[in-house]
Parts: sequence; C-alpha cells; structure tokens
Amino acid sequence: MRATLVPLPLSQASGTESMYLAGRPGPPSVSPATPGARSERRGAAVPGTVVTLGAVSMVTDASAEMVVAALPAYLVFSLGLSPLAFGLIDGIYNGCTAVIQLVSGHFADRGGGRYKSVAVVGYGLSALCKPALLGVHQLPLIGAVLAIDRTGKAMRTASRDAIISLVTEERWRGRNFGVHRAMDTAGALLGPLLAFLLLSLIPDGYDAVFMVSGCLSAFGVVILVLFVPRRFDPPAVAHASDTPHTPKKSVTTMVTLRRGLSTLCLPSLRRLSMRVMLIASATISDSFIYLLLQQHFQIPLAMLPLLPMGTAAAFLLFTVPIGIARR
Repeated sequence: MRATLVPLPLSQASGTESMYLAGRPGPPSVSPATPGARSERRGAAVPGTVVTLGAVSMVTDASAEMVVAALPAYLVFSLGLSPLAFGLIDGIYNGCTAVIQLVSGHFADRGGGRYKSVAVVGYGLSALCKPALLGVHQLPLIGAVLAIDRTGKAMRTASRDAIISLVTEERWRGRNFGVHRAMDTAGALLGPLLAFLLLSLIPDGYDAVFMVSGCLSAFGVVILVLFVPRRFDPPAVAHASDTPHTPKKSVTTMVTLRRGLSTLCLPSLRRLSMRVMLIASATISDSFIYLLLQQHFQIPLAMLPLLPMGTAAAFLLFTVPIGIARR
C-alpha cells in the first residue's frame, strides 16, 4: 500500500510537518538560537570593565615596577644605605598592606559598595608617592613614603577584585581574573625595561625614573576615573522563564563574607588565613634576591633593573592558562 501525501493545515503543523505526513521525513529542521545560547556567547567575552581595570593595572604596575627595579641600586649604591637599612625599608614596603586591605575592603562594602571610590583613593595615593621620592633622602622619610605607597596598593586591591567579581559570571571568573593578571603582569614586565632605558640614557637618573613613574601612575588614575562605572550589577543569567533575574548567590555571598571585621571568627577563614601566613612567612623579598644575584654573579649595576623582568615574564606566561584551568 503506497503512502499518500496529505497536507496539514498550518494551524496543526509546523516546519516540515506541514509538507509530509505518512512516513516521509522532511529535511532536517534548524532550531533558532535560544536566548540561553546567545547569553552564553555574550558571557564568553571578557567584560569591558575587566579590560579597563586591566589597562589601569598595567599602567600602574609599570609605574610601580620602575620604582621597584631602581630602588635597590638607588638606596644601597646611590644613597649608601646598609643592607640592614634596605631590609628595614623593604619590610615596610611589603609588609604594611595586610591590615589596610581588610579595613579598606570592609569600608568599600558599606553604603552600597564604594568600590570605585576606594580604588581611586588607593591609586591616587600611589601616584602621589612616586614624585615624593625625589625630595626625601633620609631613612625615616623614605620609609614613610613607601609605606603610604603600599597603603594605596592595599586600598585599591580589594575594591578592584570586588569589581571584577561583580561584573563576571561565576563560570568565567577564573579566566577573567587571569586576563586581568596577565595585563597587570605585562606592566610589570614593561616597568623594569623603562627604568633600564632611562638609567642607560641618564647615568644616575633616578629622579627621571621617579618622575616618569609618577606620570604613568597619574595616567592610570585618569583611566579609572573616566572609564570605570561607579555602580556594578551582577551579570544576568538567562533562564527559560521570564522571571526577574536576581544576583547570583555566589557574588552576594562573597561580598557579604567580607562585611565586618567579625568575619575573622569564621573557622574556614581562620584556617585559610593560617595557611596564607605560613606561606608568607617563608617568602623572601624579590629585591633581596636581585641584590644577591648581582653581587654573586658580579652583574653590572646598570643591568640590575632588568632582573625583575624574569619574574614578570613567568607570571605573564602562566596567568591566563592557570585562570582557565581554575574554571
């Protein structure tokens, strides 16, 4: 018995079913892209705010690493400080950020989130400290200026990371943090190179290094003020229904956990803090390693600013792959 073709009304059939009924399959139908698929493609892109913050960090880190690269030679060989005095200053430079990060993160969360405001103050303090090094030549004053610079870094770090978390979907968070870290490390790679070029063109030109560093840091503040929004909404997640979107629980939980210094009483946070302290206690300052390498291998003093480039290059190569693996 042969199959007969029976047309169906359009109200009862759709696509190829309106053409074939009895045993003859029609051409494969192509379903339109669902809203979830479109949202997934959009979510795969790095948010513009993350890229802007990466540009700010790249410029600012280039500025900071210019100072870090020139500081050992400036303090030990130009000002004649002893290694013990340099160790004291370097300890202040790297060790005064822990409490400031906690306090600034708590303050940024209050009042609906002052993340950009706190970040602007932090970046601004660091920008002011670079040219201030031109006018100080005594150990207490140098230590005070560097402590203020590290205070600015501590203030901006927590707020900047909170902004990245708020504008990023959870599944892309590791990748986006990796992109930001890669841009930041590109600046860390560029800074020592700029310091080396300046000191090559201008012998003992530490004043030029500090002035250019201050200009770069001020440029990063301008980018932050002009191109990063003040309010940040968690990215919307597409659903099949038309129910209103709510902020992701992971984002709101992360922000809530940082509210109040009482969060230090959380057992999980205490365990994590103890592990971080143990790791940090075994950390040796990079500047001391560079000085040790310079003295052990008799590296010319003019080449000393180039040594931090090796550390920055390793960070630059591995940040994005590790961020993607985290996802």
